[in-house]
Amino acid sequence: MRKKMIGILAAAMVILTTAAFGAIKEGSFSVSPLVGAYIYKNDPTLDTTLLLGLRGGYNFTKNIGIEAVYDYATSTSSGPLRNIGLHRFGGQALYHFMPDNDFVPYVAAGLSGLHFKGAGLNDKNNGAFDFGVGAKYFMSENCAVRGDIRNILYGYDSKTSNNVEILVGAYYQFGAPEPVAKAVAAEPVPEPARVVAAPAAAPEVKVVEAPAPEPVKAAELPAPAPLPEPAKVVVAPAPPPEPVKVAPVPVPEPVKVVVAPVPANHFCNKPAGIGISFDTNKSDIKPKFFGELDRLGNFLKEFPTSKGTIEGHTDSAGNKEANRALSQSRAESVRNYIIKKFGIDNSRIAAKGYGSSKPIASNKSAAGKAKNRRIEAVFTCE
Repeated sequence: MRKKMIGILAAAMVILTTAAFGAIKEGSFSVSPLVGAYIYKNDPTLDTTLLLGLRGGYNFTKNIGIEAVYDYATSTSSGPLRNIGLHRFGGQALYHFMPDNDFVPYVAAGLSGLHFKGAGLNDKNNGAFDFGVGAKYFMSENCAVRGDIRNILYGYDSKTSNNVEILVGAYYQFGAPEPVAKAVAAEPVPEPARVVAAPAAAPEVKVVEAPAPEPVKAAELPAPAPLPEPAKVVVAPAPPPEPVKVAPVPVPEPVKVVVAPVPANHFCNKPAGIGISFDTNKSDIKPKFFGELDRLGNFLKEFPTSKGTIEGHTDSAGNKEANRALSQSRAESVRNYIIKKFGIDNSRIAAKGYGSSKPIASNKSAAGKAKNRRIEAVFTCE
């Protein structure tokens, strides 16, 4: 019976490890219902019994977590000691290996109390130390199957005993903060070139000095009749010429030639990421992303002959058809915003949701999944 129970539980762990899409999340809470077998290793007269368990945990980091433990083993049905059952309660610490993968093995150790029930038994709580290994395999982003094996060391009536627990069950994590996708940086628009014409050379002005006037010579008079005193003729000098004033020639202002900026063509003829993210399972556009979408709207106004598609993409977490429908809804939200705000003809813009079919990064890590959750604009400019 004991070997058959171990074989069944081991086979169940192998069968349950199918395709998955998850990882341990830092800051998440967890709950795990479990079922399995409790083996009285030191007493072969006691048969293996059904074991029911419950775990409640918290992950401080992706690697380190803790869990509260409660187990109940049903009563034995054969052997000289029948109707013996137990309750186990305590806590344990876990260390996860490869926490970003779908398959996450771990080790665990902790302290607990054992309370046996049955006629003629010591009904005191017995201190116990447990240690063992386990593994979680994610079926979706937050849900996994898990399997555990624990050795239970405890003292009973001044003796040290060793029992074994083998458990399989479900693991559900919740409450982790949602990662924010990073916006794709837009290509910088080149600064407009400024061409400044050199100032025109001032025309050369030559000043020619006017010739000085010839001095006026007094005409010779005939000899006068003799007079008592000869008359004296005084000739007044000619006034000096007025100086020639030359007005300065004005220098023309330099001609400034400003080249108009080249229209932004970031979205032309190549897929361009749009820096926008959505809440989980939502397609509503948050106001803080309006500015990012306005860049695409202004582009369509500047390039009236451009046509293209708004593409929606998700990571591989969850159902493929649900992911395709969610990506289609998000792409249509972006399309409707552009058409309504900028008056774009709806025949110029299509919306297509691809779900998880076109990843640009690996879905094996949280960082890769964040890159795959995106909106892209694919337009042609004629």
